[in-house]
Amino acid sequence: MTSYSLLIANPPHGAVDAERGGAWLGLTAQQFLGKVRYGVPEIWLADEDSAMVAECRSRLEEAGCRVAVLDARELTRVPERSRVRSFEFGETNFVAHLDEYDVEVAYDEPMVGVYCRPREPAPDLGHAARGRRTSSMLSYRDRILEGSGSGAGAREAEDHVAFLDLFLTNGATAGRITVLQNAVNFAGLGRVEPRAATNMDNLVGTSENRFPHGRFDRRLVGMRLRSRMGGMRPPGAEHRHGFSYASPELVRLLGSVDERLATVSQPEMCSRLAYLTQRTG
Repeated sequence: MTSYSLLIANPPHGAVDAERGGAWLGLTAQQFLGKVRYGVPEIWLADEDSAMVAECRSRLEEAGCRVAVLDARELTRVPERSRVRSFEFGETNFVAHLDEYDVEVAYDEPMVGVYCRPREPAPDLGHAARGRRTSSMLSYRDRILEGSGSGAGAREAEDHVAFLDLFLTNGATAGRITVLQNAVNFAGLGRVEPRAATNMDNLVGTSENRFPHGRFDRRLVGMRLRSRMGGMRPPGAEHRHGFSYASPELVRLLGSVDERLATVSQPEMCSRLAYLTQRTG
């Protein structure tokens, strides 16, 4: 495992000096502004020289950027998900029912919540002509699920599922419970709406109201997913500067930190970065 210091973008940024900021990342002012406008935490710089990364952080903050510095090994220490099957909002506690046990979280406990709802691409209308389901309003996720029970298609479908990660700390032990929009019973809301997306929004809003000491992050709502790639940029694909998700540079970086990180999905990676920036902020 290689030890890197990571410089993480922690948007929203202020009024930036694009010339000064871009120079520290080897980007033109225009390229740098593209990164600044991206509202999701991402890695901007990685180096084994922690002093150099700290200096870059200072200079970027002077240029109007909000950034954080983390040890790359922190990415591997983020708790694994435990999926919530159903839940209840009690008088003093939130109760999450998992597959094998329940988790109770007192409302006065500090925690970090990360809400992710990826943006759906424009519908592929040609798919409707194939038969079974013909609505042009069918969601991209459901259309993938039609033809892919497992493998890459199923993983791509799951990338588009909205989720709420609740990162909990009980003493020195951290945990993460995850509500996936397509894999939870919403009866705990009391009133269940016809649309799962509405129920998910209501769950997040209720959680924000119930946990006064919680830090809820909505920066992953509406995030645009980038296609997975293994190192070569396909013809016509957007150019991804630096360590943008699915760029060759990020694949190499994550693989050198821990080979398991190299295959982590974009929503999962962004959730980890959002949590780590909220935790250290």
